[in-house]
Amino acid sequence: MVEKISWNYVAQALSGPSLSGQGELEIDAYDKFSFIIPDNATQQVDLVPGSTVSLLVINPDKTSDKLTYKVGNKDVKLDGPHVLIGTGAVSLLGVTDKLTFANKTGADATIEILIGRDATP
Repeated sequence: MVEKISWNYVAQALSGPSLSGQGELEIDAYDKFSFIIPDNATQQVDLVPGSTVSLLVINPDKTSDKLTYKVGNKDVKLDGPHVLIGTGAVSLLGVTDKLTFANKTGADATIEILIGRDATP
């Protein structure tokens, strides 16, 4: 059975222009989970090995440039929610079967992840 994920966004400059979009993705499966990373800790998260990911949302409870995840050899700051819609956007991360998060914020951090994927590649 095909699942659908509805998405939308609005970004507006105060007293200025805005961009918005909306759509639906047809996917085979989705996964949604959350986890807590203690302060001064790292946590590897296994996402979906062997699947084509077409939606990836990484949403920290509190954004910070001291909350990161590793893509290749680069630490990516979670200074805002990360929303990647479409296989092209998700491919910017390279391999998406696991991510390693690091928390140096001074407090525990909760992160939610939503993935839309092809379960029958």
